[in-house]
Amino acid sequence: MSSSTNRNLKENENSRRNLGILLAVLCHICWGLLSLFWKFLGNINSLEVFSYRIVSTLITMLVYFLVSGRLGKLKTELKNLFNDKKQLLNMVLASVFIAVNWLTYIYAIGSGQASAASLGYYINPLVSVLLAVIFFHEKLDRFTKLSILLAFVGVVILTVQNGKLPLVSIILPFSFAFYGMAKKNTSLSSDVSMFVESLFLSPFVITYLALFAKSGPWNYTSTENIALALSGAITAIPLLLFAEALKRAPLSIVGFVQYVSPTIQLIIAVFVFKEPLSRGDLSGFMFIWLSIIVFTIGQLIINKKRKLNA
Repeated sequence: MSSSTNRNLKENENSRRNLGILLAVLCHICWGLLSLFWKFLGNINSLEVFSYRIVSTLITMLVYFLVSGRLGKLKTELKNLFNDKKQLLNMVLASVFIAVNWLTYIYAIGSGQASAASLGYYINPLVSVLLAVIFFHEKLDRFTKLSILLAFVGVVILTVQNGKLPLVSIILPFSFAFYGMAKKNTSLSSDVSMFVESLFLSPFVITYLALFAKSGPWNYTSTENIALALSGAITAIPLLLFAEALKRAPLSIVGFVQYVSPTIQLIIAVFVFKEPLSRGDLSGFMFIWLSIIVFTIGQLIINKKRKLNA
């Protein structure tokens, strides 16, 4: 193979990698800015917002499969899913966990707990590692042990400072980690998975909206109705960007970029929503940030050693 061909291949690989990183950054910027979207809908009951989000996501994904010509793919994966009871059970569980995650986040933003939500997403990777140890008996390296200890200290400080356990900061990472565990045992692609999750949840939220909701579209402003209608697209776009990023960028870089979204959330919480952040809260966050730094550096060192030993 000529040197020019090698150079072209390397340039193509670099372009692919750079595009993947760009998509990952865009994805997490979108997720970070979502708090502004849910805050706009803060006057509407959180359960109603969540319910409309599920219905809108289902419709959005159905339109996506129709327009993109991927109905065949959807039918094939759905057929395989319903023929595999174990995978079906895991998708049901995944739907429950993502429902808890989404509803908690919407509630947190609407109730003035955006900073607590950002904390939850900061410690999300550490919780996922912790559950992997508990359920899959994976071994922890010394960096991860230290990072989990530091994160625990940070949560304790925040608990003492506020006089109560930051439930939002606990529920968000644990629900998402359990969601990841359930999805680990499925083979669905990300777009089909999102369709299935919204499909499974739709009967429950439609029943709630029809029989139990205290208000409806006629009680909302026109802009609120438009926002609710677009909530499915707002949900789908970042996830589809993330799926494309994973195909192109190294997993280590994608993992590092994930801290962009909670950082944006925290900045918005403090400077836009004007949520108070005391010195005690800041001390707790300092331990969380330190745990993330230790965890990230540890992963980089371990990955480098693996490459050298390969």
